[in-house]
Amino acid sequence: MNNTRALTWQAWLAHGDQYLKASKPKGYKNRFGTEIVYNLLSMSLESYIMAIMDFHHQLPENHTYTDLFRGLDTVMSVDPDLKARILQYENIQSICSIEKYHRTSPSLEEIDDLKGALIEISEIAHLACKVAA
Repeated sequence: MNNTRALTWQAWLAHGDQYLKASKPKGYKNRFGTEIVYNLLSMSLESYIMAIMDFHHQLPENHTYTDLFRGLDTVMSVDPDLKARILQYENIQSICSIEKYHRTSPSLEEIDDLKGALIEISEIAHLACKVAA
């Protein structure tokens, strides 16, 4: 029996919400270090952009921050300042290439700024999918 479920834009949107929520549970001190929180926020970004793109039956070329935004640009425009605010954190981890692999620990200030930007992306994703649906 095959129990696999296809990911839909609704599932991507829900995953984005779950990753964002997990990055700092409300009312709880965060038990994760900044590296794990960065990864949760990155997964949230990917999920929100995938929700919008999947709704439009499109896929990004890859899943780096830059590639996600390039893909998103094909279906909607995003405020350049918001995009730049997020893209500045892309190189905290470069884990796709063995030759250029590196990771750094983001500061709490960087995490807070990235999370604030992703809250805006969440609002955009929910609005884009709601309006489009």
